[in-house]
Amino acid sequence: MQYTTKFRFSALFTALLAFNASAQEIDLHGWHHKDPSEGIYGVGTEKAYELLKDRKPSKVVVAILDSGVDTDHEDLKDNIWVNEDEIAGNGIDDDKNGYIDDVHGWNFLGNADGVNLDEANLELTRIYRKLAPKFGEVKSKKEVAKEDQADYQLFKEVEAEILKALNESGPEYAQIDGFLKVYNTADSTAKAALGKNYSPGDVIAWKPQTDDEALYQSILAGLAQDPSFSKSGLEEYHAYLEDKIEYHYNPNFVDREVLGDDYEQVEQHYYGNNDVSAPHNDHGTHVAGIVGAVRNNKLGMNGICANVQLMVVRTVPNGDEFDKDVANAIRYAVDNGADIINMSFGKAYSPQSSAVYEAIKHAEAKGVLLVHGAGNDAANIDKVENYPNPFYTDGTEQCKTWLSIGASAYSGDEKLVGVFSNYGKKNLDLFAPGVQIYSAKPDDTYEFADGTSMAAPVVSGVAALIKSYFPEISGVELRELLIESSNKYPKLKVLMPDPNYKQSKSTKFGKLSNSAGVVNAYNAAMLALSRYGK
Repeated sequence: MQYTTKFRFSALFTALLAFNASAQEIDLHGWHHKDPSEGIYGVGTEKAYELLKDRKPSKVVVAILDSGVDTDHEDLKDNIWVNEDEIAGNGIDDDKNGYIDDVHGWNFLGNADGVNLDEANLELTRIYRKLAPKFGEVKSKKEVAKEDQADYQLFKEVEAEILKALNESGPEYAQIDGFLKVYNTADSTAKAALGKNYSPGDVIAWKPQTDDEALYQSILAGLAQDPSFSKSGLEEYHAYLEDKIEYHYNPNFVDREVLGDDYEQVEQHYYGNNDVSAPHNDHGTHVAGIVGAVRNNKLGMNGICANVQLMVVRTVPNGDEFDKDVANAIRYAVDNGADIINMSFGKAYSPQSSAVYEAIKHAEAKGVLLVHGAGNDAANIDKVENYPNPFYTDGTEQCKTWLSIGASAYSGDEKLVGVFSNYGKKNLDLFAPGVQIYSAKPDDTYEFADGTSMAAPVVSGVAALIKSYFPEISGVELRELLIESSNKYPKLKVLMPDPNYKQSKSTKFGKLSNSAGVVNAYNAAMLALSRYGK
């Protein structure tokens, strides 16, 4: 699933209020480009460019494995990858790579007729649906054959998770749904009485003529005094809960039928279509902007890497990604020239992980750097499963061109770590800015967003920046360089991430990753100059 930060509504309000109180005098637009020497704990983008100004850069290809990207966005279109060996729109596989008209990348979530998959289950729901015919009526594990015990245990595990999620989300959705209907009626009534652009002052001065109007005035006046409330926020959370109930945790919703493929055949590579700007592309557009929005064009915001081509590989639906698609997306990116692959998604179960690991091995063998957001569950990924990951199935080795990324904030104090960010002393490699990151959204818009989904493309952007000026650097060397050059804060006391957004425990920053570092482009450029600057 795409790593967007999802809270209980009240917890989101609390977190935002605390954040706004501390950040009220700071302009956070583009803060991740600043350097800690400026008092803002970004990555030093501008300092890096100043340091490298006498060197000539080359183009770097970064594959965005995500929900799709608005390739016509005003701030992205000039940096979208173009497959120069493919003739657009002629219905022929000109470059003989198996994908027809893949001019800007490929969409593994569509069919040849142009129909695209959007909503999807979580992986645990797919597992439940697959195992339910065999174990749904079983009363006790005593009834299960020895060779089926592991599958039965898995079935009961995912069944419990689904029931828990639905039991929590159902009543909450009903409450939010009811409140949203009342709010919409109150809003419509106020617009009729006060005009469509009414203000909080107008609401307070409103002279209700009926009991209903008096009720609506009371509701709107109360909300007007709550700085954490917004209609868009309420609607977004309503949609999130609805998706959980209707799609994510609903075993009766079969999510892949539209593609017409056999999901179990992971060796099948050639399916999908070239519609890389398919539905639900807001997440991928935001990620792409962080890496490579056109710099200094007086539009929106600046990406980190100026000399970048953004290859779009649509891989992630509104739900959990499919292992088959992830494996094929990695292979597509590698085989079509990607230097770096950004993966801002993940999940807790991966039944076809072996196919993904084979694709990761392929990327490693070709020297491609893989950058993965660690997730937004405030969880220790040393102890919980988090897929995809760099640990090959046999357990004897791991990918040497993989970076796992947590989210940091602008403040170099106890609030340095994002409240939602996953962490891990062994398995998390680096932190990077991932709190209140301003980037592109579809239809030439821009928005702030939180998540390791944002932190990963910061690292991908820094990696691409360095690669563009030092093209001879290998994937292994690039990974090591970014870790070694990161700003180290091993003894800094920070608040622990908390799944309930009520941070009360603190720890040393060095205990949350294996590097104790936050990525820094300026430091990386300095180190690269010393090693490869001939």
